[in-house]
Amino acid sequence: MKRATFVIAVLLLALVRPAQANFIESWNSGFNSGGVIPDGSLTGWSDTRSVAGAAGAITDVSVTLNLSGGWNGDLYAYLVHNSGFAVLLNRVGVATGNNVGYGDAGMNVVLNDAGSLGDIHLYGGAGVPSGSYVPDGRNISPLSSAATFSTTSPTALLNSFNGMDASGNWTLFIADVSGGDQSTVTSWGLDIAAVPEPASLVEGAVAVLFLGVVVGLYRIKGAKAQPRPC
Repeated sequence: MKRATFVIAVLLLALVRPAQANFIESWNSGFNSGGVIPDGSLTGWSDTRSVAGAAGAITDVSVTLNLSGGWNGDLYAYLVHNSGFAVLLNRVGVATGNNVGYGDAGMNVVLNDAGSLGDIHLYGGAGVPSGSYVPDGRNISPLSSAATFSTTSPTALLNSFNGMDASGNWTLFIADVSGGDQSTVTSWGLDIAAVPEPASLVEGAVAVLFLGVVVGLYRIKGAKAQPRPC
C-alpha cells in the first residue's frame, strides 16, 4: 500500500508541474501580392494567420523571417497577437553616421529574445544575415532621425506575448519606408512555447488521484482475501 501511495504522489507531482509544449507553424504561400512589399510606402504589407490547438500560457516566441531582394535598412516590421506587440525590424543599421541603414538584400533569420547573434539592428551589414538574432525592439517611428535610433533602447520585444493564450490570430506587418528597391517575403513562421492551462492540470491530477484510489482499494481487498497461515 505504501508503494502504491508513493507512485500516486509521483504521478500527481508530474501533472501539477506545468509541462512546456512547442507549437511550430510555417507559411510560404497564400500571401497578399505574392509577398511583395510595397516600395516606399508606410501602408506596408501584412499577413494574418490563425494558430489553433495551441491553448496555454506563452513562455517564449521565436519568429522565422525569410526575405529576398530590397534594401534591409528600409524595412520596418512588427508582430501582433492579442494585446502583444513586438518590433522585429526597424530600419536595421540606421544610426548616427548611417542614415540609410544596411544595404544588404534579404535575410534568413530566426528572431528570439535570447538570439545568440545579438541585436539584429546591429548585425553589421556585411552580407545577407542568417542565424538567430534578438528582435530590433526599437518602438519608434521608422522615419525617426538617425540620432534617435542611436539613443533608443529595445523595449518592444517578443516577451510582450508571455502569459497570453497562444491560440488565435498572429499578424506580421512589414513596410518598406524608402523607395528604390523591392523586398519580398518568401516565408515566415512561429515557434511558440507554452504551458497547459491550470484547469487542464487539475483535471489530470483528479483523474490520476481517482485511479490511485481504485488501485489502492483493489490492493487492500486482495490482501484481505489472502488465507492466513496456519
